[in-house]
Amino acid sequence: MLSGIDRVKVMHVIWRIAVILFGIFTCLLTTGCWDAKEIQDRNFVLVAAIDDADIVEKSESEKQKAQTETFVQKHGTKEYMLSLQILKIAKSDGKGGTQAKNTFVISDTGKPMFEMVRDMLGQSSKSIFFEHLEAIVISEAAVKKSGLRPILDFFRRDPEMRSRTKIFITPGEAKAIAEFSPPTGEPGGLYLNGLVRNHKKNIHVGGAKTDVGFITQGMDNNTDYAIPRLNYIDKVPKLGGMALFKNDILMGYTDEYITRGLKFIYGTEKSAVITIKCPKHLEQEIVYELFKHDTKLTPHIEGDNIYFTLDITMQGNIGEINCAAEHDIHDVQFLHSIEEAIAQEVSKNAQDCWVFQQDLGVDIPNAKGRFKAYHPFEWKKIKDRWDEIYPTIPLIVSVNVSVRGTGEHD
Repeated sequence: MLSGIDRVKVMHVIWRIAVILFGIFTCLLTTGCWDAKEIQDRNFVLVAAIDDADIVEKSESEKQKAQTETFVQKHGTKEYMLSLQILKIAKSDGKGGTQAKNTFVISDTGKPMFEMVRDMLGQSSKSIFFEHLEAIVISEAAVKKSGLRPILDFFRRDPEMRSRTKIFITPGEAKAIAEFSPPTGEPGGLYLNGLVRNHKKNIHVGGAKTDVGFITQGMDNNTDYAIPRLNYIDKVPKLGGMALFKNDILMGYTDEYITRGLKFIYGTEKSAVITIKCPKHLEQEIVYELFKHDTKLTPHIEGDNIYFTLDITMQGNIGEINCAAEHDIHDVQFLHSIEEAIAQEVSKNAQDCWVFQQDLGVDIPNAKGRFKAYHPFEWKKIKDRWDEIYPTIPLIVSVNVSVRGTGEHD
């Protein structure tokens, strides 16, 4: 006979064994994902292209095909054409080769993006999946029709979207870019995403704070912002310049020179090149490779006057000298003359960019936010007149350039 204490111990062991067996049995029943869907059962969207539906050029065959790109719409109008670049998923041929075209494009016309996406299921045998969306390309005509906010609302709201998705504005047709097949063989969406990733080395391209998340912040905080401009000429995409927005209205474009000035103010390029004229041979060029760049934009008040100062510090190497044979590259005076020439070039470029923005009525560096942060009490006095005051505010630029190296060979 077991004593009372022994019976309690036995029951405790039995209880523990029962709990363990129940846990194992439960795990066997719940293994796997109940809502799992295989990769081959999804259509992965890589690029979303939005055009003005009224001006998209179509050939006769495309006009007949367009009947598949529409639907009876009881409410609203058909303002946009939405085109989706979808990844082709095919079995490997075992030879290591790549498909000649690894994506395809389907389109639809309407106004609500969500409604068009669901109507596209009439052209797709698989569910349309956006979590791998790499780029959103929007035509200038579509933006000018109703602004950027209604176009992006679906992409900002849907839980499948990612905040790091890149946005581009194109003066031409966005669908043509979605149909582009890169010569590298990679999918078009990955190619477009890779273009903007090089912005730190390409001083003509703005890529910092240009994805869905940052544009959303700009819209929500009522601050101006810039989006990369993507041209498509002779079936070749090329990034260059920026599209400037006030709230969600396209105000204009910057060229490469003004974009460079904007990046000097921002300090976002880390390995870019700056070209100047040789101080002694004006017909020749010297290239400065920048590898460290710090900036500070500060508002100041003197009586009734407001002005901003921009302090820039740059460090880099000599990347190229067209007239190197005619110079002693180790001459300290010559190196100082190069530093001064670069400082003058950067200062003028930043000031030209500042004036360009003022004339256009946009504030990409967010001078308003900086003034409010530095001088909150004075801001309360002038906030209602800021749009009148901002175009008159001067920028004083101070640039300190240092040449740290002259290259591998003199």
